This record gives sequence, C-alpha cells and structure tokens, in this order.
Amino acid sequence: MNDEMIHRDGDWLTARVGDDLVMMSAAEGNYLRLSEVGARVWELLERPQSRDDLHATLIAEYDVPPEECRRAIDDFLATLVSRRAVRID
Repeated sequence: MNDEMIHRDGDWLTARVGDDLVMMSAAEGNYLRLSEVGARVWELLERPQSRDDLHATLIAEYDVPPEECRRAIDDFLATLVSRRAVRID
C-alpha cells in the first residue's frame, strides 16, 4: 500500500478542446495538453488522492492491464510534478 497523497499544485487555467484538456500555469506560463486519460486524472485530482486509489479507479474505468496502467500513470505523474502541476507527499 502506498500512503503518498497526490495534490493539484499551482494556479492552472484549464479549457476543454474536444476530449483533451489544455492547461496553462498562470504563475509560470507553463502549458500542457492532456489526453482524455490525462484529463480524467486531472479531474480525479480535484480532491487529493492516494496513488493506490488513483491507480484502482483508472484500472476499473479503462480496459488496461494493471501494471501497464500503473507504469503509465506514474510516468504521467512524474511529468506533472516536473511541471509543478501536482505535488506528492
């Protein structure tokens, strides 16, 4: 079990473009474009989530093998952390 909590971080403006979500950091000028799955992760992070809960929700919602989902989400979270969109503590 992983007790780390993932929180949205910073002041991000968002807009839907089709299934994607376009995000811009008002403070830093960073820009991100999230796919449908990335947008779903961002939506789930409206409230802080544990990594395990986030994985479980996405595995249940998408037809993807659990290990593949975990790996992809962990890589995506690392990108969000590097862009200061989320923090993990």
